[in-house]
Amino acid sequence: MGSVIIRLIIICLAIFVGMETLHLILWGSQRGDLYAEIYYWFALPYDLSLLIRRPWTVITYMFIHAGVGHILYNMLWLYWFGEIYQLYMRDRRALAVFIGGGLAGAALSIIAYHLLPPLKPLIPDATLVGASAGIEAIMFAATALNPDHRIRLFFIGEVPLKFVAIGVFILNYVAITYGNPGGEIAHIGGAIFGFSYIKSLQAGVDWFSPLDWVSRLFSRSGRNMKATHVNRGRDTASKPERPTSEQRRLDEILDKISKSGYNSLSKEEKDFLFKYSNK
Repeated sequence: MGSVIIRLIIICLAIFVGMETLHLILWGSQRGDLYAEIYYWFALPYDLSLLIRRPWTVITYMFIHAGVGHILYNMLWLYWFGEIYQLYMRDRRALAVFIGGGLAGAALSIIAYHLLPPLKPLIPDATLVGASAGIEAIMFAATALNPDHRIRLFFIGEVPLKFVAIGVFILNYVAITYGNPGGEIAHIGGAIFGFSYIKSLQAGVDWFSPLDWVSRLFSRSGRNMKATHVNRGRDTASKPERPTSEQRRLDEILDKISKSGYNSLSKEEKDFLFKYSNK
């Protein structure tokens, strides 16, 4: 019943717990080697011949994590920046941005491994796992929506979101030459995707508009189906709740942000959004 961000967190945590439970069972049965095979069956390989045989890994790698620290760090970041994203967009395109960022990060990372001489020898054994690319897509999408959104950092105080995003991007960039080049490059790919998508949306081009067409297609199919329900108790009828004037006002403001950016709002609209978000 929660938001898309909360559902993503629950899915990632459930998969992690399930994988670790399987790991414990196989470890107890002295079959740790079998767990390694299963784990890498869902991780994204950089070897293209292997990737062709395991195409599902371009999606499954986003939901596999390499340890407790990895999953906790990623889920905290997804929650924090997902909340900011949803303040301006609610659930609109949240899943699409997450998946799209993961795909963009994987693509950029694979290209780098096949073009950069220091990384080419690592291709046979290298794999990519984790939700970080999708999370950075959410983070940079939120930054594009309102770069001046202020967040509170420990020991520093309130800072605009754009400075946090710039700092994260620089850290990803300088860390490429250290222990996790594939992951850092994937982060950059996700960040570029999230920021570019929102800028494109504000320019009037929605990359994911075909999803609306598919959704309407299935909605029409559903309306053509008839069902009969017999209630032996008291007759009841449920009616969809009509949006309140406040809800309509919020929808108008969020649509304006997605099309023109936060700075296009008037002072009255910004005050309304601030008061609504602090209810």
